[in-house]
Amino acid sequence: MSIWQVITGLFIVLLIIEAVVLPYGSSKLNVYSGSAGILDLRLSYSVDKAYAIIGAYSDAGRTFYVTFTLTADFIYPIVYSSFFALLTTVIYRRAFAPQSWAHQLPLLIYITLLLDYLENACIVTMLTQYPDQITFIAKASSLFTTLKWMMAAISVLLLLLGVVILIVKRLRKTH
Repeated sequence: MSIWQVITGLFIVLLIIEAVVLPYGSSKLNVYSGSAGILDLRLSYSVDKAYAIIGAYSDAGRTFYVTFTLTADFIYPIVYSSFFALLTTVIYRRAFAPQSWAHQLPLLIYITLLLDYLENACIVTMLTQYPDQITFIAKASSLFTTLKWMMAAISVLLLLLGVVILIVKRLRKTH
């Protein structure tokens, strides 16, 4: 199996998750919470806001959120991280010299995966311990959420950087 077949397969799975699974989970969570929202999709939140959102869910809603986080939101980070890392690696191999330190940059994408899992662990803890409020976990969750989104943006920028450098490199060869 070629790297492009793997990348294409990951892309198809990513599209299915983003077009079907995540919208299903989000809509169901919005129904359970009266549209209070989903912690994972915010850039940050206070302890009070986190517990206000969690409190807006019914018991069934909190149970669904935990189940969704431990299934779909467990698979999704692996898929998007692997897709971006492999695609960026292929582009960097063509954009940079073989011995360049830049070939290590796509590995940074896996920091997003780690942060997403840490965020999920905190959210599951808050959901399962509710109505008990664990301030430290809520603060850590918000921090991991913010860092996750920052690393996701950096991952996209790394991919775009590679594409731009590859285009410039190819344009220079034609002149």
